[in-house]
Amino acid sequence: MPGRVVIPKLPGYTVSSPVSLDDHAFNKQQTLCYVKGYAHEAPEMTVQDPRVPSGLTEVYRSGGYNPATYTGSPTYSSAKKEETLPDWVVNNNKVLRWYGYFKEAVTESAVENFRVRKVVIFFYLEDNSCQVVEPKEDNSGLPQGVLIRRHRLEKSDGTFFAPGDFIVGDNVSFYGRTFHIVDADAFTRQAMTDAGLEYGPAEPYPNDPFTTKKLSTQRHAFGASTGTGSPKSPGATSLVPKKDDGKKKLQQFMHNARKVLRFYCVWDDRQALYGDRRPYRLHYFLEDDTVEILELHENNDGRDPFPVFLRRGPLPKDFHVTRANKRVMREQCYGPQDLRLGAFIHVYGRDFFLHDADDFTKHWYSENVGADSMEPIPVAEGIRAIPVPALPPYNGFGSFEDSEQSCKNLVPKPPKKDFYKLMNKDKIVLRFSTRFVETPTHQLSSSDRERKFVLSYFLADDTLSIFEPPQRNTGITGGKYLERSKVLKNNTEMYSEKDLYVGKVLSVHQRTFELLEADEFTYQYMENNRHVYLMADWEAALKAIQAQLQGEEAVRSAFINVDQAGIGSLTEHQFESALRQAGIELTRHQIISLHRRLAKDGKVQVEDVLRVLI
Repeated sequence: MPGRVVIPKLPGYTVSSPVSLDDHAFNKQQTLCYVKGYAHEAPEMTVQDPRVPSGLTEVYRSGGYNPATYTGSPTYSSAKKEETLPDWVVNNNKVLRWYGYFKEAVTESAVENFRVRKVVIFFYLEDNSCQVVEPKEDNSGLPQGVLIRRHRLEKSDGTFFAPGDFIVGDNVSFYGRTFHIVDADAFTRQAMTDAGLEYGPAEPYPNDPFTTKKLSTQRHAFGASTGTGSPKSPGATSLVPKKDDGKKKLQQFMHNARKVLRFYCVWDDRQALYGDRRPYRLHYFLEDDTVEILELHENNDGRDPFPVFLRRGPLPKDFHVTRANKRVMREQCYGPQDLRLGAFIHVYGRDFFLHDADDFTKHWYSENVGADSMEPIPVAEGIRAIPVPALPPYNGFGSFEDSEQSCKNLVPKPPKKDFYKLMNKDKIVLRFSTRFVETPTHQLSSSDRERKFVLSYFLADDTLSIFEPPQRNTGITGGKYLERSKVLKNNTEMYSEKDLYVGKVLSVHQRTFELLEADEFTYQYMENNRHVYLMADWEAALKAIQAQLQGEEAVRSAFINVDQAGIGSLTEHQFESALRQAGIELTRHQIISLHRRLAKDGKVQVEDVLRVLI
């Protein structure tokens, strides 16, 4: 061929359209992108020659492209000018709905030879799939529900169904079954109108022989009369029962079907041996005036799961009547007028107290009986405190915790440790200087009166130890006096950190100690935690002083008498003596805490103290 070179169509010789004439790498552009947050496939870019109406691909194919004579600048275009959302996003949750029916043949039945079955056809616009559902009818005896699961339905010509194929008044066939469309919902009608398709008016459903016979049976049992309706039976046409006593039960059943009064009640049988107070639920069926009582079970109540306490049936007011007569009249049984909140009903010798009802029951009583007050009656009882057995006196064998566990459990368990105190109060030790105190049962020798001790209380595990510093020429070897351990305050309680303060007298293993003073760390720690150590609270001590004041002159004279030097300042011991002379009773630790608060350089000014106290 003159002026044209034909390239064989073989692998490696195929020419593809470049993205740009200047781009010799011929990279393929990215086609996956996100539009308004949704994944979308963008169209591929093509190169357009301004002198050639078609794209560059067509120029290649026609052989009219010559690089020596080509001077136009290519333009780029895409298959779509604007990037739009995909159809499955735009039409999400948009469903068209048509109503229809199909006729089903019935054989071997004297009542009917065909049956009309109503269906609803759904068309999902997001993926053009269809679904056919038959609404369930009560007591129909037919397997109703989803007839055709959701998927794309194919027509006889191989194409798929579209919204335009469903027209009110026409037939559609799915899998050999023909459905007649009688109506569509408002959204479907509006959507088809916007698409240029107008639907006609809705068509009525045909009557099948079974429905016709059922309606005739109801008209025979009830007299048909027209009216504007009533609150109990709304509608333009109502069925009013005839004045026939034989039809009262049927009338009651038709008007009160599925109407149940629900009451909550309790039966208190604690007067009997092994009796208990148990909750129940009472159901009164208005359709036939029967009663059933169900048990209410709670978690871990220890009861066998028997749900029914009284089977459904008439509940006589006097159960002795049922023994004499097998048939019980309706007047002898409980009715709605007998069931009120706060009343007792007798269930075969058992008294049930009605204390609450559900919302439907309260609404029914307010409309039909005129009961305005249906407030629930509280029947909940307070939880009785479980008595805690008293621990026997400690016998001295083993530790106190081990003995306590043996009293609380049949199989003793190891005592639990307070890990919070172990982690946060480790290495916090309260130290006090102590001495022996003479008691009526224990006389001190001259050597014991001079002995000094250091008591250390460990907050990590509430233990204490006593150490005796060595003193020369006393004849007593100092060292560890008491091993670190917990000490009983009485037969059932241990010493705690709240029991330690300056001036306290402790009984440790039948020896009495008095806490004389504490170190600086102990004073500061107790003052920083005044909510725990009340004796270190200087504000509480100040209020106690103000409550015991008998007069301004008595306090002033007491402080002046103690300040014999007349320098206007008092030491700790002088401050304590002045308070004692003024008739104020405080513990020594309270006096020390107040002195530490008011003192400057170890002394308090008399004028400052009087100003604070008075």
